[in-house]
Amino acid sequence: MAIDENREKHIMAVARLMKDKAKEFDLDEKEMFTLGFLHDIGYEFGGSEEHHTVGAEMLKQQNYKYYQEVLHHGKPNTGYTSKALDLLNYADMKTNKLGEYVSFEARLEDIKSRRGENSPHYINSKAIIEDLKSKNFKD
Repeated sequence: MAIDENREKHIMAVARLMKDKAKEFDLDEKEMFTLGFLHDIGYEFGGSEEHHTVGAEMLKQQNYKYYQEVLHHGKPNTGYTSKALDLLNYADMKTNKLGEYVSFEARLEDIKSRRGENSPHYINSKAIIEDLKSKNFKD
């Protein structure tokens, strides 16, 4: 598996949204842009289901500060929390596969149409969005 052109668009849009929102969370703009840029790096070496683990392992080996955010993004109820993870999940759920900013509902519809309503990806994304809404993230 490799990072394709659409994934590149998604990655850049997530990185930019994280940079734009960083100050609202008392986070560093450059660090959040970098996290957004690296969050899907695991796609270069693994498939959709492994990309979190593959990316986090690569980044951990480089002593990257936010490797756990990469590991836990898109996964609800892992027991790991941070402001950076919340921001990453927000940016990821607001950015579709083409790098366009969309509503939470539009993102869920896109995931459902590609992977199915019973897919782990859809179920996890729905739970992430509910968690973000409970934390007052605006759609």
